[in-house]
Amino acid sequence: MLWENLREGEFERAIEASGGVCVVPIGCLEMHGQHLPVGTDTQTCYHIAKEAAKIEPVVVFPGQYFGSVPGLQAYKGAIDLSLELRLRMLDELCAEIARNGFKKILLLNGHGGNCATFSAFVRNTVHTKKDYLVVARNDFQYGVQRLAREIKAGQKFPELTDEDIKNVLDFSEHEYASGHACINETSIMLAINPESVDVSRADEVTGISTHRVDRLTQKPYALDGGCGFWVLNQPNCFDGEHIEMSSANIGKVILRKRIEYQAEACRLLKEDDALLSDYAERWG
Repeated sequence: MLWENLREGEFERAIEASGGVCVVPIGCLEMHGQHLPVGTDTQTCYHIAKEAAKIEPVVVFPGQYFGSVPGLQAYKGAIDLSLELRLRMLDELCAEIARNGFKKILLLNGHGGNCATFSAFVRNTVHTKKDYLVVARNDFQYGVQRLAREIKAGQKFPELTDEDIKNVLDFSEHEYASGHACINETSIMLAINPESVDVSRADEVTGISTHRVDRLTQKPYALDGGCGFWVLNQPNCFDGEHIEMSSANIGKVILRKRIEYQAEACRLLKEDDALLSDYAERWG
């Protein structure tokens, strides 16, 4: 059930059918090399949220683009709002969703740069009294490396051609770079929005790390420079190689797995009414 498609009189039924769960997909707008669109992260997590809701009915809020992309303003297409504004938007958005009757709010994160913000926000939702709860999860829990292990273990994937399987195994065996605008994200976008992908442009910028700040991240004295460190290592906002190995078929497998995980997360949240009661008793 998509929030924007519901008529006013249908919300009560939607609240009941969803168990009061509303999923808010949040990505960002940022450069993804030269071959993927800047809206990749939001398009991906919104797609996952919508498909998972067909398996486990919940209400899905429109995909949001106000992600954390500090240090990337040098590249066209990036939109970087202040931390204070993003936290206020999350706070007011969740309050409005709850006011409409959805007391279990799941923030579905599609962008690695959002992890710290979401963690801080969710941890601090109990700072003031509320009659709702907010939880978060990341949608990037499955990719080519895990797919390769499952293929080697004998699992079958009807979506894949022999060439796809060869590419997945070769990619894994050689441990090619993979992390951002990589084989995973490229395959996903080839599956859900192929018109926005131009694989021929992948080699216009390098996706290999400069290792510029590796000396500062060595254990046990590692320093955390957040996105700043990442941008120094990956100045092209691209962490990947051999993009030509990507395919829509691989993307369909990755999406199927991630959708299954999201549907199960929604089921657990819907069925656990004790959690909402516990929150209300302790912080409500």
